[in-house]
Amino acid sequence: MASLPYPSGNLLGRIGPMGDEDPVGVYERTGRAHRQMVDDILPEDWDWKGKRVLDFGCGVGRVLRHFLPEAGEAEFYGCDLDTPSVEWLQHNLSPPFHIFESSEEAGLPQEDGFFDLIYAFSVYTHLTDNWAEWLLEHHRVLADGGILFATILGDGMLEHLTGEEWDEDRIGMNTLLHGFPWDLGGPLAFNSPWWIRAHWGRAFEIVVLHSRTQPDVPSHGIVVARKKPVQLTVEDLKAIEPDEPREITALEHHAEQLADETIRLRADNEAKQADIDHLNEAIGRIEASLSWRITSPLRRAKSGLPGD
Repeated sequence: MASLPYPSGNLLGRIGPMGDEDPVGVYERTGRAHRQMVDDILPEDWDWKGKRVLDFGCGVGRVLRHFLPEAGEAEFYGCDLDTPSVEWLQHNLSPPFHIFESSEEAGLPQEDGFFDLIYAFSVYTHLTDNWAEWLLEHHRVLADGGILFATILGDGMLEHLTGEEWDEDRIGMNTLLHGFPWDLGGPLAFNSPWWIRAHWGRAFEIVVLHSRTQPDVPSHGIVVARKKPVQLTVEDLKAIEPDEPREITALEHHAEQLADETIRLRADNEAKQADIDHLNEAIGRIEASLSWRITSPLRRAKSGLPGD
């Protein structure tokens, strides 16, 4: 949108790898494409007038900004846990958009049934231990029949991100990189369609479910879910699906994945420690050299100069 400002380079970097492309161009192009994805999943009789919409995990507004024309007849909200992004949005895109900071812990300030639509790009792809808490929170703040649209990691991304070939019978909800820093991408959550239907389907009617959106290249999957009028607990959502043998197979495979990950991370740490030891040895040789000892008085004198 030409009438709206663009964020700085540091904030633009949160949207992911850009290669040699212009960051603003990537921000604009992907934001427009994601907005189109939202349009494509909405019912034919959808009308923006009077609707309340939440961009959950809005980042620095790359999707939200493309709803500027609709913001005159609908209320658009955006939340994120990255404070700099939220502050930039509050200073530059609010109004017309309503921006607030969210937490890693599930909880939103809105009352029950407040939103008609929630969309979440690249959020449930990273939710691990608290996925059920957030799913129930989104269920709570959606109006009856409200829509949740989310991207997921499925067979279109597993091999690309981990090198492992996709086997749906061995993936339920398998999470990796627990505790990985958010500024480096955060943890990963992979979901099979059967698992989504079994667990998410307890709280939502699954309207659309694709484990990938592009057949020949790595791509996210999508879920379009409509709120059911049910009352559930976190334990209800997490409970193993009865008479579904893939639940156990997926758990066994998840244990194997975590063991392999532990071995790999330990090897990486040992390699980094070897590099640190090598550097310390080099520093020790320098400090023990004749030239270092001769110039020591000069360094001490320099450190005492005003303003050094």
